[in-house]
Amino acid sequence: MEENSFTKPTGDPFIDVGGYVIQSLSEKFPQKTIYELIEYATTVYVKQWGGKLHTYFLNSSITQPAFNAEKKVSETLKYYKGLLEETNQDFKDGFCRILGNETKLYIAGRSNHMMSASGAFINFHSAYEGGLYLSKEALIRIFFVPLGVCFVGDKVALLQSNYPQVSYFLVKKNVEENMRNVASGFGEGTLKSEFGIVANALFSFADFCIGNLKVAVENDDEIALKNVELNLFHFTNFGASPDIALYTFSNRLFAFYAHCKTHYSKEWNLFINQHFKYSKFKDAHFDTTKQEWFNSKERLSFDSYKIWNNPILNKLLKNESIIGQLCRWSRKNHFSFNIVEIYCINILKMDKYTIQKIKELADFILNDKSDDQIKSIITKLSVLKGQNNFREYLVKLIRDNYNAKNPDPLITLEDYVFYILPEGSNWTEMRDLLLIAIYQKLHLMNKIIEDLAKEEDLEETEN
Repeated sequence: MEENSFTKPTGDPFIDVGGYVIQSLSEKFPQKTIYELIEYATTVYVKQWGGKLHTYFLNSSITQPAFNAEKKVSETLKYYKGLLEETNQDFKDGFCRILGNETKLYIAGRSNHMMSASGAFINFHSAYEGGLYLSKEALIRIFFVPLGVCFVGDKVALLQSNYPQVSYFLVKKNVEENMRNVASGFGEGTLKSEFGIVANALFSFADFCIGNLKVAVENDDEIALKNVELNLFHFTNFGASPDIALYTFSNRLFAFYAHCKTHYSKEWNLFINQHFKYSKFKDAHFDTTKQEWFNSKERLSFDSYKIWNNPILNKLLKNESIIGQLCRWSRKNHFSFNIVEIYCINILKMDKYTIQKIKELADFILNDKSDDQIKSIITKLSVLKGQNNFREYLVKLIRDNYNAKNPDPLITLEDYVFYILPEGSNWTEMRDLLLIAIYQKLHLMNKIIEDLAKEEDLEETEN
């Protein structure tokens, strides 16, 4: 048996989390053998958590209602000791489907493995086998998964990163919190995240990485703030309704979010916090100074409203544009255009020249204009309907620039075709970007000009 066969990364998220748990426990209990670590985990599962592993292992010895606690422990240890000593009889020789080593293989079904078919669903496996055939190392690693994950809502959240160091960092945090709960006597099962919504939880995990990775991963800025990707497997192996969904916090989103939290924390937090929504908190208003939601009856701090739904976080996670929301926010709030620029270039994959051209158009529109003229311009832009109207507006700007006898064209044919309205682009995003640039230039001039656009028009713009 290789020395690190229980801990080396494999690429399988479930197997790897189990390996990271073993690694973390081995660091805490360096004298314990792998079998003694299995004994420790079994005691936690049965004696501390009451055998509540139904979400992980279907009809296992730990979840078997006919067994008392002592039998749950003895039957579980008997099985895993048999794996270690290779005395279990139900095996065949071959290559492990996960680790790739040639060894004795054992069936991995829903009783000892998560999200795999078994029993009546053997058609899920090649050659109609009764389950996946895995090595003892793979099956033992799976046994430790419940200590390295947490619940988000009613399902288990298993985290994986493209960097093994980051994956271990996140799993170790869960292991430590689970063990702390066990030691305090409060643990009744796998720890539960305070966030019941996946998007909120993922952004919280990203916050934890951004705040701690520089220290945790040998001060490696390249790993700490760049190219980190987080995958969250949200699953249940319970009963007749197993289910799994994958949520990805892309490396582009991580880099953008880390930049906002590091360099524009105050502006970004204000923007995000004011977009939390909760249907049961009626007539709510947001106090921008105290960062609290309030109504006539009570005030709620971030600790209370951070579990509410947030359409901005949802859109970012789904890779849907938030330009409409940024536009509406910019009407009355200063918001660094650098954030918008970085978002457009890195998340929306917009060309840098497009952003530069938008800023030039904003400068031209505001140049030597009275407040009333600016109000009229913003109102007209805000209520444009359809790409044809936006195109006519751009042509008007070109004509105004020509009539002003400016030597350089405001928009060239190449600008229009390839950068402002390229094929497949969304004209409303270009319009909203132009409005954002105008609003933010006005904020820098300490001007807030109320336009005449109706609320329903602005809602349409945002959506």
